[in-house]
Amino acid sequence: MPTACAPGKIILSGEHAVVYGSPALALAVDRHMRIHYQPDKLPRLSWHAQERTHVLGLDKLASLRRRLDSHFERYLRGELPITRILQKPAELAFYAVDMARVLSGLDIRPQGSLRIDSDIPIGAGMGSSAALIAALLKLFGHFDNLDELIRQVRHCERLQHGRGSIIDAAAVCSGGLVKVQGEQVERLPLPAQGLGKGFFWLFTGTPACSTGACVDQVRRNFAGAAIWDEFADTTRAFETTLLAGDSLIEPIRRNHRLLTRIGVVPAPLQRLAEQVEQAGGAAKVCGAGAVSGDQGGLMLLLLPEGMTPAQLPLQAEWHWGVLKEDPEGVRILED
Repeated sequence: MPTACAPGKIILSGEHAVVYGSPALALAVDRHMRIHYQPDKLPRLSWHAQERTHVLGLDKLASLRRRLDSHFERYLRGELPITRILQKPAELAFYAVDMARVLSGLDIRPQGSLRIDSDIPIGAGMGSSAALIAALLKLFGHFDNLDELIRQVRHCERLQHGRGSIIDAAAVCSGGLVKVQGEQVERLPLPAQGLGKGFFWLFTGTPACSTGACVDQVRRNFAGAAIWDEFADTTRAFETTLLAGDSLIEPIRRNHRLLTRIGVVPAPLQRLAEQVEQAGGAAKVCGAGAVSGDQGGLMLLLLPEGMTPAQLPLQAEWHWGVLKEDPEGVRILED
């Protein structure tokens, strides 16, 4: 039974700004989306995830793809909000499977069952939708090179995130550390020690607003603002400091302040970042953040030696882990 595996990702610096041409850095992390495929002869494709099963007849795959493409065009014209393109999350998986068939020019029949196992938190800004799409395209498609796969992951992911950047697709497909600016993707070498000690991820709950809705609101308020130059300077400083193996506390703090200014850091997360800074560390939202509610998805924490998030006043539903990179991108696992 073939299995495709794609890592999650965390944006180290440059979220939101990357949409406006500024550079951004992302790291593939050791949280994974695994998709197991069991072919059979039934004229349908079924998807099993989190004790739920979604089924679509093979004769309906192409019409679903055309409908979603039409909905996206309506979104671009301002006729449909980003949250109305997909009627249910399962449609994104079916769309990606049919796109793999179309893009590869193959007369394949993706009939059978898919079982999805994932330890990437949903809605956390860790690239769960990009990882899902990348794994499906890897399972059912054939692409000439990595750049083409990245572009097609982004093409499918637009249904979820609207006018997003290529950064999630680049990170989950490439693995390791990537730098994105506009349409350019560059893989960067990490220092021998990786990020270094003291890095953690903290999931503060799924935001009340989607990534696409968050990106759209920031666009309405800041599309022409000079703040994106400040984001670019901060990301360049982050890159230089990281590759030199120096402390990243100051670049992370600067990035946090910029994200707070554009309104994507909920109040509870601002208070936590202040407490981390008082302890001698740094914290920032990673990903879109949130423009409403108290949950902000994922945060990056850099804590002083010997300290863990357990020593912070975390809310009961928050959870955390040690941040560890994954040097590999999406791949097919050996049976």
